[in-house]
Amino acid sequence: MWASTDIPLVDDEAVGPLARTAGLLDIVNGMTVRQDPREVAFPNLDLTAHLLREPTGDWVGFDATVSFGPAGVGVTSSVLHDQHGPLGTLAQTLTVRPTA
Repeated sequence: MWASTDIPLVDDEAVGPLARTAGLLDIVNGMTVRQDPREVAFPNLDLTAHLLREPTGDWVGFDATVSFGPAGVGVTSSVLHDQHGPLGTLAQTLTVRPTA
């Protein structure tokens, strides 16, 4: 999935590519839903990004996977991309809980 935003982090302030990319990273755990989000919540507990270079441009690509274990723990992992190719990886630990 590719994502971009035109919403600034701070009103009337320019946003650089690194800040724009970082502001989008938390959306990954909702991209590859494994359960109906009306029945299960899976908030992330942490987020770790490893970048091999500065991102460029306005768009961030996510090649994401989500896995759930039998005890209510999951993980989201993604390779991050921009228009020049891979720029890093992302990992998020999830806790999977019934919503009802």
